[in-house]
Amino acid sequence: FAAEAFAHANKIDKRVWGRPGAKIGLVAAGKNWLDLTHALSLLGIDAAEAERLGLTTYKVGQTWPLDMRGFHDWAEGLDLIIVVEEKRKLIEVQVKEAIFDDRRGRRVYGWKDGKGEELFPVRFALNPVMIATKLGEILTEEGRGTESVKAALVQLEQAVKADNAEDIAARLPYFCSGCPHNSSTKLPEGSRAYAGIGCHIMAMWMDRETSGYTHMGGEGANWIGEAPFSTRDHVFQNMGDGTYNHSGLQAIRAALAAGSNITFKILYNDAVAMTGGQGNDGGLTADRIAREVLAMGVQRVALVYDPKEDLDLDAFPREFSRHTRDDLMKVQEELRNYKGVSVILYVQTCAAEKRRRRKRGTFPDPDTRVFINTDICEGCGDCGVQSNCVSIVPVETDLGRKRAIDQSSCNKDYSCVDGFCPSFVTLTGAEIRKEASAEIDIPHLPAPALPTINGTWNIVATGVGGTGVVTVGAVLAMAAHLDGKGVGMMEMAGLAQKGGAVQIHCRIGNAPGDISAIRVAAGEADALIGGDLVVSAGSKTLGLLAGGRTGAVVNSHEIITGAFTRDPDFRLPSGRMHLALEARLHEGLSFFDATELSRVLMGDTIFSNIMVLGAAWQRGLVPLSEAAILDAIALNGAASERNQRAFEIGRWAIVHPEQAARLVEGNVHHKPLSLDEKISLRADHLTAYQGRGLARKYLRLVERAEGDDLREAIAKAYHKLLSYKDEYEVARLHLASADKAREQFTGDFQMTFHLAPPILSKTGADGRPVKRSFGPWVLRLFRLLARMKRLRGTPLDLFGYSAERRMERALIRQYEKDIERVFKAPDAARDAALALAELPLSIRGFGPVKAANAAKAAKRREELLAVIAAGGAEMRKAAE
Repeated sequence: FAAEAFAHANKIDKRVWGRPGAKIGLVAAGKNWLDLTHALSLLGIDAAEAERLGLTTYKVGQTWPLDMRGFHDWAEGLDLIIVVEEKRKLIEVQVKEAIFDDRRGRRVYGWKDGKGEELFPVRFALNPVMIATKLGEILTEEGRGTESVKAALVQLEQAVKADNAEDIAARLPYFCSGCPHNSSTKLPEGSRAYAGIGCHIMAMWMDRETSGYTHMGGEGANWIGEAPFSTRDHVFQNMGDGTYNHSGLQAIRAALAAGSNITFKILYNDAVAMTGGQGNDGGLTADRIAREVLAMGVQRVALVYDPKEDLDLDAFPREFSRHTRDDLMKVQEELRNYKGVSVILYVQTCAAEKRRRRKRGTFPDPDTRVFINTDICEGCGDCGVQSNCVSIVPVETDLGRKRAIDQSSCNKDYSCVDGFCPSFVTLTGAEIRKEASAEIDIPHLPAPALPTINGTWNIVATGVGGTGVVTVGAVLAMAAHLDGKGVGMMEMAGLAQKGGAVQIHCRIGNAPGDISAIRVAAGEADALIGGDLVVSAGSKTLGLLAGGRTGAVVNSHEIITGAFTRDPDFRLPSGRMHLALEARLHEGLSFFDATELSRVLMGDTIFSNIMVLGAAWQRGLVPLSEAAILDAIALNGAASERNQRAFEIGRWAIVHPEQAARLVEGNVHHKPLSLDEKISLRADHLTAYQGRGLARKYLRLVERAEGDDLREAIAKAYHKLLSYKDEYEVARLHLASADKAREQFTGDFQMTFHLAPPILSKTGADGRPVKRSFGPWVLRLFRLLARMKRLRGTPLDLFGYSAERRMERALIRQYEKDIERVFKAPDAARDAALALAELPLSIRGFGPVKAANAAKAAKRREELLAVIAAGGAEMRKAAE
């Protein structure tokens, strides 16, 4: 080969350590070369020690074709060649070919060792600790395991044993707020979809009956082979526009040729979003895809689009039926009964691209924002089910956990409004309050003692994709360069730009030559800059930390994961995560709520990661000068002055933790209440809800309870049942919507309420009442309804005759009877009695959502009553 001759002539592959006459040779390329050199350092082997042990190393610069002559010359006289290579073996097979005619007993280890056992696996990535352990064992077997090598193996074994932490919580990548795939990947009941290459692959872990994926362009080809042997008659196949453009159109043609019953959902989001939002090659447009699939011979085609976007429907062929995204389910139900290949072209712009383009002024930016009145919200989670949106976040109130919209991440998709709940209000003309709610004068802060670098100083930074954690790595790398130091930095993100876990590995040396591998290995981290509690306490991070060596500053704020969109009761196990970090690091760990401090002092949470960096620097965990870090922030160019201020606030927070904590705590609206305060609060609420008589009725039952746990359960559950949110109550609570909205927004905004009033609401395709929009004029009606609350439950209560209101009143009567059973429950059934007392707390929501939750609660009630009855029978039997 000419390429082989070129490599030989230019000495692209070369011997690095050792000299002719060595007996063991080590071969690697690229990342694995860095891993190999770092592994040797973990074994205490440098160039001189390698030569003394009879080792030589060979760095491959051109992996294919291998310079056969150069390699043959280097391998002359070797007894053993060890090829360090991960995943598919490319170099190993060429090495064996290079020495095939002249082996003379030489052994080659790579994928397997001399015993035929796995050495360097073909799956996942190698790391320096694994390589060092394997090499140390081989050197010992070959009689070259010195005492220092054996001691190093003991240390490595201890590091590996310490790398055994479990994952307490997972931060999986998730669709961005307002992502088209939140809607496009939904399926009708009983259907199944295949995944493919693209962001939409994340539907696989979202309980959407989506499974299986192929290489790019193979989408749907697996069904061609599977269909003849499956009892299923039809599947959907998701395919991104980038994949379609690359090679997916061939899969559609193959399905046509095979006569498959399959519906391709081509998800056109106008960007190759998975890899950073590039445009489609060749200027691919949605209408061009439409014409191409028709030209292929697809007979049944449908266009589904977001009506908020300015799509030119006339550009699409008339053969395409046109539907808004609200009709997606109906379209899918029709096409799954179609025999042959059909196509749904789902057109909606990528949410991340919308955000970028809006900043540049090249995409329409609706002047409307969504606001949730938490007084009305029941915390049922239906808004999350409908939208699958991670901008819906939990908010703790004195009356329980509710929902709110994270305005900093909201992409104005508005599908959350489809949640069957009257708490949603849209505000036109509102602007997010960005001003800080508190100010501090930062006094002179003592300069920290910067750490001494011996070899390399190893830093791990963690965070959530999309929150600026990658900026921390960029700032560290530039600051090291400005300080004249060597630096190696890598981002371990994967799909993390979609809200998943991010790890930054950064090694800083006094000179570039001091750095071999970039990845920080088990137990090697000197500092942890923890921008997210979940990722910091994850097993992949904990394994890098070592007590007595690692210092850490971690953001203690609970940043919710995507699991909250599907599970209304999901909570982060923050206590366990704190304990996991404390058990590993002991006194080397510091926590502070950087997210809330950033919001209070900066008016935006985006500065929290830089605050954690500032705190870590002040603690002496970053071996870089303050001037270099501040200059690096300025060079980054994004809100540089505010980021520099955030860095200084982080320094201040770690020096004055009590003052920082008071700022955060003073901004929390709902402080923990005592049990008596909780009861009093609910009694006052019932007075405002209906009158003093209802409050007295409530207190009479609560005061009969014995034991704080039962008393609290009844206090919460009975209050919830008594204060059901009918039309009068929703109207009363919405009268305060404007005041509540002004806590988050400024401007002369106009409110629109989204309600499904009885009689006026038609039934949608999903069988649920369709919500309607009402302008600010409805406030006059709300005032009238609020004054009519005393009609509640009387014969004049026209709303009280609905099935939902009758159910709510029946639940009150049923609960009062059940509590009498609870009071008489035997000790053996105490847990069941307590569960029965708090069962109504699970009956959340409105309309069909509440009815479904009530049905689940009814089933659970029967189970608990049976346990209580059985407990009583056992006690009577024992007494006899």
